[in-house]
Amino acid sequence: MKALVYAGDRAVRWTDVSAPQTSDGEDIVTVLAAGICGTDLGAVRNGRPPIPVGMTIGHEFVGRRERDGALVVANPILSCGECRACCEGHPHLCEKRQVLGVHRPGAFAERVSVPKRNLSEANNLDLTRAAMVEPIATALHAWRLSPMPSENVAILGAGPIGMSLLHVLKANGIGNITVTDITPERRMLALACGADCVAETANATYEVVFDTVGAVATRRNAVENVRVGGTAVLVGLHAPEFAVAGGPVVAGERTIRGSFAYTPDEFRESIDLAVSLDTRWIAKFPFEQCARIFSELVAGDADPGRIKIHFAIAN
Repeated sequence: MKALVYAGDRAVRWTDVSAPQTSDGEDIVTVLAAGICGTDLGAVRNGRPPIPVGMTIGHEFVGRRERDGALVVANPILSCGECRACCEGHPHLCEKRQVLGVHRPGAFAERVSVPKRNLSEANNLDLTRAAMVEPIATALHAWRLSPMPSENVAILGAGPIGMSLLHVLKANGIGNITVTDITPERRMLALACGADCVAETANATYEVVFDTVGAVATRRNAVENVRVGGTAVLVGLHAPEFAVAGGPVVAGERTIRGSFAYTPDEFRESIDLAVSLDTRWIAKFPFEQCARIFSELVAGDADPGRIKIHFAIAN
């Protein structure tokens, strides 16, 4: 079967790989649509997270479960169920977690094997919205980790997670939402999708600031622009470094909160949240173009107006 695999040296290759075989506790899923995530790009571009050469990448997808034909979405985080994090109800923080497309073959393929417990039926979602359940869940988790104020919130970055977070905030009735991005096309799309204000950088004081970029500058911007006693939620993973002045954090009792992925319950909740997602910022391409499109993103040559890219893999 065809798949997009990591070829080493910041490159990917569309090639033939062995089809997955049926095994106990797992289902084979025919992949219908799959989206490119920043994690996929970071793994190929920067080696974070590290993936082996030959690994089939991709973890945001929708498909048909082969044993019964049900339309399903997959939580790509596989947990052990036994470590402290799992026992405390945080399986997404599992000490032994594995992720589809990072530790085992992922979804940029015609078929993928997934543990049965990680699959949820997508109900009546169309393919585009169903393939967005995973990033919406990431956004929902970040929102839940914040104090969840009713207004005056900033989102740094109008990428896929930033736009998913905008959707989550609007669905929760939050007012006065500012979205920042250095790209004019993305700022205009954020406005069209419900942002109350857009800017290149945050330049006011907010109850909560969500950094969905993860650059050194945006992390600093998040902390510097949250109110005294407020919270900066860090979601993005672009840079490994974090540098911020300690004085304002200590003297202002500002909270810095990391946010990673989502719980299984939040993933399932996001199926319903996806129903009303505005999808004008999502572009779709045939699977045979995946290597070219992915390579353009790695090189920074892609159209900035294409905030999210999905591959149509099967009919």
